[in-house]
Amino acid sequence: IPLKASMKDIYIFRRAIKTLVGYEISSNELISYGMMAGWIKRCGEIAGMEVPTIPYNLRYNAGNVFDRSNEVSDATRNLMLDHANSTPFQRHYLGRQIVGDPYAIIRGLKPQDALVQASCSIGHSISKRRPVDLTADQAASINLHPTIKQLVRHIEELRQRRKRSRMAMDEYNDAVRKLRSEKQRLKRALKQQIRDEWTDKQAVVDIEAQLNGLGLVEDSTVEASNCTMRPAQKRLVDALMAPVEASIEGQYQRRDAAINAIVAYCAVVEGPATCRNNSSTANIAQQSVKSDPPMSSRLHVAAMSIFITRDEDRPRRCFLCVGEALCLEPDDPRIDKLIHLFYTSGDLTKHFRRRHLANLREDDRLQCRVCAMPLDHKMHLQNHARRIHGTVS
Repeated sequence: IPLKASMKDIYIFRRAIKTLVGYEISSNELISYGMMAGWIKRCGEIAGMEVPTIPYNLRYNAGNVFDRSNEVSDATRNLMLDHANSTPFQRHYLGRQIVGDPYAIIRGLKPQDALVQASCSIGHSISKRRPVDLTADQAASINLHPTIKQLVRHIEELRQRRKRSRMAMDEYNDAVRKLRSEKQRLKRALKQQIRDEWTDKQAVVDIEAQLNGLGLVEDSTVEASNCTMRPAQKRLVDALMAPVEASIEGQYQRRDAAINAIVAYCAVVEGPATCRNNSSTANIAQQSVKSDPPMSSRLHVAAMSIFITRDEDRPRRCFLCVGEALCLEPDDPRIDKLIHLFYTSGDLTKHFRRRHLANLREDDRLQCRVCAMPLDHKMHLQNHARRIHGTVS
């Protein structure tokens, strides 16, 4: 089916951008190759693969499958891969692991092709026990590296004189960027070293356990997630993990169900990563856990607390976040974070500037969902925040 003429200049894979109250899909900013490569590599780490995953993995695997198939000739394979001859395939695509059973062939036995192919596949190394990220102690150990210590001392020297001239400020900023890059490089190297050591050690542990009849030894550090899936997420996972159907009609229904589940999940805004809370705020939250009212009452209390009756009143809840919470389902876990009470009104001002005003774009449609009132521009938003909700910006 051809695309609409109005859709020809619109990218299919577009990046998510920050807006006034959350995230939305951009209309003209595409997902770069670097972003996609980083996501694919991260997916491989989360899946527990030993070797890094790259965007070309699927193409490489497809090329090798075509090469092993008796139904595809070399010329047809080169045509499908858009190669002029077989040289690019032999140099860059052909796997360096021999996917065959040479011992069986030499002895005149039937080759165990399925077993050898499974042992040579990229999925053979998948293990949920494989380390994915550095622990807090491992990440903190980077600060003890001699190079990091030297860079920190250099930054402290530059901090004393950074305000004397523009050149000194630029030198200070360059040193900070260099320190940040060096920390990231050392963390990547340390994580890879830990993953390699785990692979060598775990192979011996698994073999010894199998010889003793114990099976695979479960790692005590692997914990199941305590987060319950929302309905849209559960529908998405069930649709994508549905078993293959035996009939063509069943496959069409399976495909359509997966497409509909993905479309439905596109409208779901995922919650942010867990942030470190202010100690005083955390204490207040712990003290009030036992006496929390129902969620509907808490939403009502939060909505009523963001209006002022006097000019000097300073609420400690964000009216934009509360308005977003009013649009969610009553049992949505993000509501707690959206209606939480800031420690001071100054903390609310910082949040309002960094979270909302800093992400405001010229083409954003502004509105206060609590007041059901459209806002014309940024100054109108700031004026409304000050006069109605007591939020100073």
